[in-house]
Amino acid sequence: MKIQKLTGIHPALITAFDENGVNLKVTATLVDKLLCAGVDGMYIGGSSGEMVLQSVSERKALLECVIEAAAGRGAMIAHIGAMSTADSTELAKHAKKAGADAVSSVTPLYYKYSFREVKNYYARIAEAAELPVIIYNIPALTGMVLNADQLGELLSIPGVGGMKFTSSDFYQLERLRSRFPDHVFYNGSDEMLLSGLAAGADGGIGTTYNFQPEKIVNIRKAYLANDMQSALKLQSEANAAIEVILRNGVLPSTKKLLELMGLNVGLCREPFMPLTDEMIADLRDNALPMLDTAWLQ
Repeated sequence: MKIQKLTGIHPALITAFDENGVNLKVTATLVDKLLCAGVDGMYIGGSSGEMVLQSVSERKALLECVIEAAAGRGAMIAHIGAMSTADSTELAKHAKKAGADAVSSVTPLYYKYSFREVKNYYARIAEAAELPVIIYNIPALTGMVLNADQLGELLSIPGVGGMKFTSSDFYQLERLRSRFPDHVFYNGSDEMLLSGLAAGADGGIGTTYNFQPEKIVNIRKAYLANDMQSALKLQSEANAAIEVILRNGVLPSTKKLLELMGLNVGLCREPFMPLTDEMIADLRDNALPMLDTAWLQ
């Protein structure tokens, strides 16, 4: 049976920072607001959470904070990918102890690892976590391009329960969906959520869900209701804002939009740089008017 609790819409949660480090209070506020807006759970400590810019101890504290703030609402997926298998397995064991429902990881980073090494990495995580493992396939960031047979091998590892599919190869997604009907699949490209759902995704995990959760939730609702006209209209509206943040930097823009909407989540960590006045004006003039801010009030 498909892991039903893990299906649906999960923001790739951003991490709030202040001058002292991770701002747990503001992060908890965002989690509560997003869940009240109707999302189905959280994807914690992933790319959008700036995981490679945090220490292991910060990532553990962040996960504990989010799970506490969620208070049993929605599925909690802990991203535990790290530069070393030792850190990943440590985070996987912590996720189980903290009460996460699943763990997830990008393919191993930086070095050009062999597929044998990648497969062993996921097997080690699955053994350590004792939770469903969600493969995070994002070749544009990791540089690891895997074909359908290789992805199928990863999905066949005992303990692997699904995949976050961040690619525009929806033929590949559909073929994997067909081969693994009991696994859960997430679309990972916000601007193509509707396309991913049509190819068989059970939901989505995305950065822009942090500032437009209700619209994203309603795209999936319209799709499931077979109301394609409404679904396409909502996707087009979401993309109008996404287009603006893509040209100004996804993570810094997401944080700035939340600030403009009334929740100051701080800046991204360096090497990210603050947005220029021109970039902020672009967000204020061309993205903010497209967004409903009532959910955050």
